[in-house]
Formats: sequence, C-alpha cells, structure tokens
Amino acid sequence: MDIGALTDATLRDLRRPRDYPAVSLLLPTTRRSPYSAEDPVRLRNTVAEAKRRLAEDPKVTRAARMDVEKRLDAAAAEVDLTHSSDGLLILAAPGEHQVWYLPRSVPQRVVVSDTFLTRNLVAARLLGEPYWALVLSESGSRLWDGAGDSLEAVTGNGFPVMPELPDHQDALPGRNFDKVGNHSMTERAEAHVERERQYLRKVAGALMPVLERGRRPLYVVGLREQIALFEKVFPARDAIAARVESGGAVGKSAHELLGLLHPAFEERRSSRQGEVLRRLDDARGARRFTSGLDEIWQTVRQGRVALLAVEDHYQVTARVDGNGGHPVKVESPTEPLAADPDIREDVVDELVETAFKNGADIEFVPDDTLAGEDRVAAVLRY
Repeated sequence: MDIGALTDATLRDLRRPRDYPAVSLLLPTTRRSPYSAEDPVRLRNTVAEAKRRLAEDPKVTRAARMDVEKRLDAAAAEVDLTHSSDGLLILAAPGEHQVWYLPRSVPQRVVVSDTFLTRNLVAARLLGEPYWALVLSESGSRLWDGAGDSLEAVTGNGFPVMPELPDHQDALPGRNFDKVGNHSMTERAEAHVERERQYLRKVAGALMPVLERGRRPLYVVGLREQIALFEKVFPARDAIAARVESGGAVGKSAHELLGLLHPAFEERRSSRQGEVLRRLDDARGARRFTSGLDEIWQTVRQGRVALLAVEDHYQVTARVDGNGGHPVKVESPTEPLAADPDIREDVVDELVETAFKNGADIEFVPDDTLAGEDRVAAVLRY
C-alpha cells in the first residue's frame, strides 16, 4: 500500500499488540530504477533472515513459525518492485500480512516482537503530508489532490475552472484604432487584465470551500504574473506553501507535475527542519528542553513531551524491566533477543509510538543533526 492510504485508524491498528511473533522487514529500494538487480536480491535475503530468526527463536511455536513464514512468502510475492519508491516495509504476524511502499530511505532490518515496527510509517506520513496543487492557466485552471508522490486531478467542486470567452473586439489582433467605438491598445490591455482578474476570482471562489473542508499546504503553479494576480484576489494567502513558476503546466501529467513540485517539497522540508531546531533552542532558554534516550524515556511516558525530534535511523536495542524503567542499552547480545523478555529490539520505535499516542508532535531529522543530544531531543510541556 502507498503511504497515502495510512489513516489514523490504520496506524492505531498497526500499533496494537499482536500474537508473537510479529515480524517487521525494512529494506531500501531503488527509486526510478524499477529493474535494479539489487532490489529482488535484497528482498530475498531479508525474507531469509526473518525465517532464520524465527527458526532460532525458542518462543516461536512450530505452528506460528509455519504460519508467519507463509505470510512472509505471500507478502514477498505481492511486492511490485516496478512500483519504484525509496523503501519497503513488510509486516507479518499469525493470520495477517501487509506491504507498504515508503517515500523515504530506510535501513535494511528485521525486527521480531509482539508489535509491528511503525516509526517508519509515522515518518513517511510526515514526509507524504497531504497537499493541494493549483495549476493556473488562461486556458483553464486545475486542482490536484496530493499526498507525497501520489497525485490525482480533482474533477468536481467547480474544477477545472474555465475562463469566460472574450468579446469579439477584444479577440482581434492588437492594433491601435482611433475610430469611435474601438478600443485603444491601452484600453484593450486593461480589459484583458480585468478579465484575468475576474477569472482568477472565479478560481479562488472554487478553491476556498475545498480548503475549508480540508486545510492543507497549497502549492500554486503558473506564470509569475498569474500567481501575483491570483494572490491579490485570493483571501487565504497564508495557505500558500510555495509558488512554482512554470508555464504550460496545465497540460502536464501527474508525473510531470510532481517533477515541478519536488524542489518546493524539499524547500518546505528544509524549512520544517529549521523550525524544529528553533523550537528546541527556544525550549533550552525556557528550561523546557531535554535530550538523550534515558532522560526522554520517562517524560514521554508521563505525557510531558510536546515535541519529539529523532534522527532518521536512530535505533537502540535495550533491556527494559517490566515496570517500564530506564532502558539499558544492549550493545552486542550473545544469545537470541527473544530469550530475554525484557529486551526490546528497538526502544526508539516504542518511544515514538508512546509520544504519538500522547499527542506530541513527532519530527524526524537527518542523521547527525542531534549528535550533541544523543540523537533524540524533546520540548517539554512543563
């Protein structure tokens, strides 16, 4: 499934405890190279690693192992490696399996637990936030419904918006007439601008109810003059996340339009990261800042975290006692992880899940961004 299908209800269901073993497989895939020879080999090797882990796990019964192995094989068969993306997540437990395509790079990992690994889904959903893309054109303006790399044209709610046809005289080639009843070039230019303004008011009028029903970032695509005029008649300028200057975009396919939008996406993500770092700095001055896994573990469980910032690939295997005490890192386990019930293979995933459940903002930042904070930092509510 694409990340656009991930709803809050689906995410809650994926986070609930499963019958042991719940297996999560992560592997990177090659975007825009659907025939990469590495992807199928990596998929086979990751599935084989998961089966080996199950066979060596003393907690896994023979019936459960056979069931989950069958689920892994079924999931692997469903994977469409021509569905190019940056990452793949396979989830399998007794009686169920799912395949998720992720718009972000992930490490190659196998996690066996009693819950699924969901932090990558949370991160991918943040990366693939829903948005609107408005393409302005004199020949007709279109609205697109987007989420990450998924983009569909909106038909209905007044879209596409078509312009009114000009009067016959205004459509004549531009010449300066001085006869009575004919427009001068200046008058005709003014009439053209007024027609354009009325047309863009019509576009804005169709767009406003859509935004009110589903407020999202708005990307406006068109010629510089069109965008500037649209902004003058649009009552919700603060909804505009970016302006993409391009002519002829109205006739482009979804794939071609995404190519125009990607630089704006990257700029927004960079701005978002800067905002996260600013919030962390402000929290330091207000004495509402904490960092490091050990410090944040308890504050997250107490519901005190307002913002949790985690490096993309930060993962810690740790021993946590049954009372949820401070995690103690396990650097190099000498026996299968399942042999010790207090060992959590990825306590960072549990940290993210708990923060999400308690209503905190979750932000993932590039590796080494929080090197001085032990890879994880938080803004506290109090």
